[in-house]
Amino acid sequence: MGNGVLPERLERNAIYESDYVCLYADKVKLPSGYIIEKYHQIHYPHEAVSIVIFNEKDEILMIREKRYTVHRLEWEIPAGRIEDGETKEEAAGREAMEETGCTLKDLTFLCSQNPANGMSDCTCHVFAAKVDTESNIQDVDEVDSKVWMPIDKVKELLKNNETKDGVSILAILFALQFYDHKK
Repeated sequence: MGNGVLPERLERNAIYESDYVCLYADKVKLPSGYIIEKYHQIHYPHEAVSIVIFNEKDEILMIREKRYTVHRLEWEIPAGRIEDGETKEEAAGREAMEETGCTLKDLTFLCSQNPANGMSDCTCHVFAAKVDTESNIQDVDEVDSKVWMPIDKVKELLKNNETKDGVSILAILFALQFYDHKK
């Protein structure tokens, strides 16, 4: 069994800071006493949400995101940061509206995840919901298109590695396991 002692930050050097993301080089003392002179940490000043949206046909709403960082269109679910003064639930509703044109009902919190806890403190809160109303995508700079997919097709998309977005992958699997999408 471990002793529960965690690594300790001794110094912090800010390499880059913004309202979206920060990069630090920390001097860190490990429980063994060993010191890492430059432990790089990515800090996100805002937490985030992701939402798996189901319709009455038991389909999942998937969006094609225009991802600059990986230079491709990526199958994902709606997700984004929580703005100042917003609750997690309000952010989920806003992101769903911006990226899909949908309003939600039966919004249910499923879990919180940290997609890369070895280098980042990003926290993403996972929700599932049912579509209430639907209109056009508002954020055309980020979202290319949206498609209602049968659950079997979404599972096939995941199995065939047709998305690399870990936030979406975990959220979809969690929603299929722990959200009553058939009620």
